Amino acid sequence: MYLSRFRVKNYKCLADVDIPLTPIHVLIGPNDAGKTSVLEAIAALHNSSELPLPELFPKPWAGRELVFHGDSTGIVELFGEWGAAGSGEAQAAETTLGYRLAVSFPSAKPQCLVEREEVVREGSEEQIRQSAERPVTFLHDWRSGAIPRRDWPVRGGEGIVDLVTACQKYCLHPRLMALPATVDLARRLRLDADGFGLATLLQDILGHDPDLFLNLRDQFCALFPQFGKVRIESARAFERKRTNDLTETWEPGLGLAIRLETRDGQTVRAEQASDGAILMLGFLALAHLPDPPRLLLIEEPENGIYPKWLGEVIKLLKQMVYRTEGRPFPQIILTTHSPYVLSFFEPEEVTFLSRDPQKPEAGVRARPLRDAPNIRERLAGGEFYLGELWYNLSEEELFGEPAEHGGPGGLRRGED
Repeated sequence: MYLSRFRVKNYKCLADVDIPLTPIHVLIGPNDAGKTSVLEAIAALHNSSELPLPELFPKPWAGRELVFHGDSTGIVELFGEWGAAGSGEAQAAETTLGYRLAVSFPSAKPQCLVEREEVVREGSEEQIRQSAERPVTFLHDWRSGAIPRRDWPVRGGEGIVDLVTACQKYCLHPRLMALPATVDLARRLRLDADGFGLATLLQDILGHDPDLFLNLRDQFCALFPQFGKVRIESARAFERKRTNDLTETWEPGLGLAIRLETRDGQTVRAEQASDGAILMLGFLALAHLPDPPRLLLIEEPENGIYPKWLGEVIKLLKQMVYRTEGRPFPQIILTTHSPYVLSFFEPEEVTFLSRDPQKPEAGVRARPLRDAPNIRERLAGGEFYLGELWYNLSEEELFGEPAEHGGPGGLRRGED
């Protein structure tokens, strides 16, 4: 099952956004349209099973700063619905399982509490724990063992435990990915959110399954034939430390570094390699995780990638999602500003986020591209790619609205 629908209410600029999702899905839209906020909200819902509520949301914040400015309740609501891939609408009520988490922000402190927590099954809602107002969810207590392993309190909803699991969210920065990193057990088999720790992730993969690492290396060298080997070596490295006031320090230590060996025997430090090569190495590492997360969130994978290589990135991401052998596959949700990236997707795999130019204070609206009139006819015959339509048409033209409704505020890619 995959996350087939996500709804968020009252989070930042998202007053009420409801998005149908596919196994791999793209969020597009102009700047300040809430794309990153949607990913943050999805990550918060999934990570609520393992983290206390105040740690779910990006810091710094306090009081009701994260609550939509037009709301008076102080409650943010997150809802996920999981369905089987390929199930039709007629089967939806029988094949989906939902989880709703409402979080209240009661004070000026960076504090939030469970307002309510529900399982939604076959169209009916049932609250999991009657006494809420706690800084952790019932799923968190269940998974951590704080609640005795007794019968699940909601009949038929046990499967939600396996669906609401920690996800990984990345906005990758190649210069940080290239840095030597000290070993951090808290970062085992993953990267920091900005990509730092690639050297230790590669070592983790090598130590877990050498054949996985060799396959990763061979794919990388096929894409960059000037290189014949990828090595992980002991080196002077950096340890990243963060304090409660969000101060970040980088301290020297002994760790691991990436070295790329050319076919004529020269060694290239990762710090001296191209951004594109390091990013591709990072995506390949994520594709070769021995135990990938159920959900992977990626912001703007095109950053630092040569446009003609973006096809390889998207091909790799799709292979991760649709593979059937070996390791379980993740669902991937990404944001992009690139028409070229968009051209590798179908309309049902894309959601357009924007603000109504007549009511910008009303919050963001989500519009699936599958609902754009004549979208299939415009793509028929191969004369246009989806990215070209997005680039050349305003939002009003794309969705068939009269020009006077939207005015000049419609998105054109060059105006983003």
